[in-house]
Amino acid sequence: MSSKSSNAVLAKARAMYGRSLKDSDYRQLAECRTVPEIASYLKTRTSYGKALAGLVEGDIHRGQLEPLLKQELYLDIYSLSRYTSDNSVAFSDFIISKMEIEQIIRYLMLLNINKPEDYAYSMPLSLDKFADISFGRIARSRSYDDLLTNLRSTKYFSVLKEFRPRENEKIKISEIELALNKNNYGSAIEAMSKAKGKTEQKELKDIFMAMLDFENLSRILRLKKYYSFEPEKIKEMLLPYGKLPKKALEEMCDADSAKDVLELARNSYIGKLMSKLQYSSPNQITDAMRNIYCKHHLRLSPNPTIVMISYVYLKEIELHNIVNIIEATRYGLSVDEKLRLPVR
Repeated sequence: MSSKSSNAVLAKARAMYGRSLKDSDYRQLAECRTVPEIASYLKTRTSYGKALAGLVEGDIHRGQLEPLLKQELYLDIYSLSRYTSDNSVAFSDFIISKMEIEQIIRYLMLLNINKPEDYAYSMPLSLDKFADISFGRIARSRSYDDLLTNLRSTKYFSVLKEFRPRENEKIKISEIELALNKNNYGSAIEAMSKAKGKTEQKELKDIFMAMLDFENLSRILRLKKYYSFEPEKIKEMLLPYGKLPKKALEEMCDADSAKDVLELARNSYIGKLMSKLQYSSPNQITDAMRNIYCKHHLRLSPNPTIVMISYVYLKEIELHNIVNIIEATRYGLSVDEKLRLPVR
């Protein structure tokens, strides 16, 4: 990668992060009384205005707003990818695939409740220009077999075909999502192993594997705390990657409570990060670790791909914050209660 292109990615990613929501924005969002008010503030006062252009705030609801907000992240990735090296392109491909998987899962959730036509109201048409699948074709699907037909030429077909439901059987969404994500993470890790230079390989794998460890920790905490899954079932739902040893993950899955899981995690390499946290919920804990880890790399790393990775995960945390405030507003939480939700 030329120094000019490298500097362009570093400068652009950091400038994009400079447009992130500030404490004052979260205060304004928390003071909104309805979802349309939140949509109006985001559209007129923040960097999400482009993604929400043309939105009629009075008609919006949470199910439509969230995918529109995510478009901002993917448009940023598209913008950054014009300057990137082969390594960054591989990560861009991973993010685009992640977005496509989210859209497939969104459609399958609607299909499972016999409302596949509702997908058309929230499909991200502006992302078609750099996606490998057609969201319009997904929207025209009215059955699982229709979806298979419309995605036959894509890399997702083999997994979707494997999980084709029998007659009157519910779609196994969590298993499909896990299988699709395993393939996507595996492809990204393989691409990183081919990065030029052992130093760059190590840097890329370190940050990517850390993100995977945070993801697996989040899954263990959520499945144990909110769903009371048995240890063996939790183990089946983990991504088979990361720096944490298999034995450490198994011990977390076997732990009696979420509190015990966190104690075990503190004995691992991520314990130093956890010592800096001031959050209690599973999602906040893992987002807070990502937040600390990625802010450090975004500010200090000279590697454009690592800065790009850091920016993407920080933007995802911001989206989680917005969605949490939207949900809290729908359920009538107070301003103070809403202000305790964002991870900053």
